[in-house]
Amino acid sequence: MKRKIISTILATVGLIIIGFAILFFLGMFKEQVAGVLIEADPISKVYINNKEVGVTPYEADLKSGEISVKIKPNPIEGLILDDYETKINLVPGIRTIIKRTFKPNEENSSGVIVSFEKIGGDNSFVTVVSVPDNAQILIDGKIYGYSPIKINIPAGDHVLVVSSNRYLDKSLPIKVYKGYKLTASVKLARLEDPIFTEEPVLATEISAKMRVKINKTDIGFLRVRSGPGKNFPEVTQVKPDEEYDVLEEDEYASWYKIKVGELEGWVSAEFVTKIYIPLTDTPE
Repeated sequence: MKRKIISTILATVGLIIIGFAILFFLGMFKEQVAGVLIEADPISKVYINNKEVGVTPYEADLKSGEISVKIKPNPIEGLILDDYETKINLVPGIRTIIKRTFKPNEENSSGVIVSFEKIGGDNSFVTVVSVPDNAQILIDGKIYGYSPIKINIPAGDHVLVVSSNRYLDKSLPIKVYKGYKLTASVKLARLEDPIFTEEPVLATEISAKMRVKINKTDIGFLRVRSGPGKNFPEVTQVKPDEEYDVLEEDEYASWYKIKVGELEGWVSAEFVTKIYIPLTDTPE
């Protein structure tokens, strides 16, 4: 009986050892690496922990933990652009994303860092901080509030849009994981003030109608809304460089009503350039 018990114990131990060996060879005990993706415009050199590792777009698998990142942009038309430096915490099994658009003027530069923090449990969150702060936050077209903000969002694929007056909208796809908090640190690009060169004309000699030309945006289109404000629902979209007659403007001249096909809606003055078309009376 005693021998039978000892044999059973030894057999059990042997099976456990074999199980661990199988798991080891399958890589279950290997440390999960963390991914990083760095994109920049213009093409830039990438430094990680003060070592040059390549140029953008740069993608790599690295050990998890905190790293320092420096992005050194190539000159634009002979202009030397400022470097961008930051520190990020890489999470095992998840890719951290850094995107940066460099301009000679820092106010017109933009960028985003998407990082993750494990919180456990079944919930998943999205935290958004922005420059400037108090930017409007939309996820999948729904307004959730203003930055800085923390939102409980179901795990899965979503589209995040950050919007603020006098700045270009920033739209980016995000993937949210159960048990993690996604943090999006967003810097918006300030809109450049349009320069007008129209010659002054006498109202008694000539009149003009106003049109608007759609400016370029980060998301490739401009939303046309049912009313003069960002809280009104979208009715359609217009593309950069398209022109439309102005049907009406709000009392602050900050929104213009236009007609797109059979639809009418409002566009923000911050994302359009006004054009005046002279209308000269023709003598009979």
